[in-house]
Amino acid sequence: MLLNKKYNDILGLNRRNQEYVRPFNSPSAKAIADNKILTKKILAKEGIKTPEVYKLVKSKKQLRFLDWESLPKSFVVKPNKGTGGNGIIVFYGKKKGETAWIRPSGEVMNKRDIILHIENILEGRFSMGSKSDIAIIEERVKTDPLLKQYSYKGVPDIRVICFNNVPIMAMTRLPTKRSNGTANLHSGAICTGIDISTGITTYSMQMDVKSLLSDTYEDIETTTDLKENKKLSGIQIPNWDEILRIALICQKSSKLGYIGVDIALDRDKGPVVFELNARPGLGIQVANKTGLRARLERVKGLEIKSIKHGIRVAKNLFGGEVEESIEAISGRKVVNITEKILLFHDDGKDPTKSNKEIVTAFMDTGIITSRLSRSLASRIGFLEAIKHFKSLGIPDSFSTLQEAQEYIDKNSTKLLEGTKIRRIAKIMDEQTINIKPVIEARIKISGEIKSVEMVITEDTTHPVVIGRNDLKGYLIDTSKTFK
Repeated sequence: MLLNKKYNDILGLNRRNQEYVRPFNSPSAKAIADNKILTKKILAKEGIKTPEVYKLVKSKKQLRFLDWESLPKSFVVKPNKGTGGNGIIVFYGKKKGETAWIRPSGEVMNKRDIILHIENILEGRFSMGSKSDIAIIEERVKTDPLLKQYSYKGVPDIRVICFNNVPIMAMTRLPTKRSNGTANLHSGAICTGIDISTGITTYSMQMDVKSLLSDTYEDIETTTDLKENKKLSGIQIPNWDEILRIALICQKSSKLGYIGVDIALDRDKGPVVFELNARPGLGIQVANKTGLRARLERVKGLEIKSIKHGIRVAKNLFGGEVEESIEAISGRKVVNITEKILLFHDDGKDPTKSNKEIVTAFMDTGIITSRLSRSLASRIGFLEAIKHFKSLGIPDSFSTLQEAQEYIDKNSTKLLEGTKIRRIAKIMDEQTINIKPVIEARIKISGEIKSVEMVITEDTTHPVVIGRNDLKGYLIDTSKTFK
C-alpha cells in the first residue's frame, strides 16, 4: 500500500535512528523505556497508572516455588526487556478444576507450558541482545466497553508518538483472532489511524497474510473476527485529551525526546500506560496514510511552554482536515456535540420564504426523538398547539408506560384534533412518566435541510436537542463545542 503523500514525508528506519533516536534519546532515557519495571516506578511517581504487578520471576529457582493457585483467572506474562511485543502471552480465563489457563485463541496452556515460556524469558530469548531477563506476571486490563466492541478478546491499545513535547501521530491497535488477542501488528492486529485533533479514527490497515513481502498492509473497513463486524472509521476514542496529556507526561518523566507511548483504556481505571518505546515502529504511518517525517520537522525547535501548549500545537498543526477526511472515508458528516443549526418558523409561508433563526442544539444519542423547548416552540409557530394540549387537563404523570399508552389510545381524537400536533410521545424523565406533544419542524444542520419530529418539553439548558432518530448519518465530535 502506497501512502498518499510525498515519499520525502515518510520516515524510514535509518533516518529514524540517525536523526531522532540517537540525537534525542540519551542512553539513560532509553534504559528507562527498555525496562518495564523501572518504567512503572517512574510513572507511579507522576501518578500515571500502569497494570498491577502480581509476580516478578527473577530466577528458575523462584519459578519452582511460584504459588500458581494465587494467580487470578486472567493475567499477562511478559518479559521485562522484551521488544516488539515478543514473548507476551495473554490469558483471559482458567480451565475449571485444572492449573491451566486459556489464551484468546482457545489454546490451553498448563502449568508446565507456562513454566517453559517463563524459562525462555529468563534466558533472554525475547529481550534485546538476548540478555537474561525478568518475567512479569501482571494484571490483564479490563477493556473499555467502547473499544471492546472492536477487539477479539484481547486488549486494544493506543500508541501516541511524541516529539519535542508535542503529540505527533496516533493510532489504535486492535487484537484479532489472527493476532491471538494481542495488539501486535506483525501478528495480524488491525492498526487504525487517529486524528490528533479530535481523537476520531480514520483509516484502517492489516498486514497482508498473502504477501511475500514483509510489512505489506492492505486496507480494511471493518473488524474481521467478531459475530457482528463493525465499521472502524469514525470511532470517537474516549478520554482523548487525557490520553494526550498522559503521553506528554511520559515523555517528560522519561526524558525521551522521541517516544512512543502505549496506552490502554481500562473499564474502571481509565487510561493505563502499558509501556514506553524509545524506538517506536513506523507502521503508524501506514495507519494514518501520512508520513512522520514532515510532522516531526514542523515541530523541531519549537518552544513548547507546557503540556497544554504542546497539545494545542498538535491540534492546530495536525487536525485541520479531520472533518473532510472522515466524511470521505465514512460517508457521514461530522457535527459538534453542540452545534449551531438553522430553525425554520412554521408561519404558513412558502418554506423558502419562512422566517428562520440560528439556535444552539445539543446532540444527544441517549434520546430517540429530538426535543424542542416550549418557549421556542411557541415563538416559531406552535403556540396554539401548546395551548390546546395544556387545556385538556392531562394528568401530570403516569405510574407506568402502559398506563400512559392507554390514556393516549383512549383520548387520541381530542389530543390531536385541529392542531399541528402530529402524535403523542411517552417521556420518562428522572423516573417520572408523562406524555408530550410531538410536532414537525424544519431545520438546517451541517448544510442539510430536513424535517424532523420534535417533542415539545419544558424549557431546559438546551432549547433544541437532536436525538438519535435524526443523527443517523452523522458522526459526533465531542472535542469541540460552539457557544
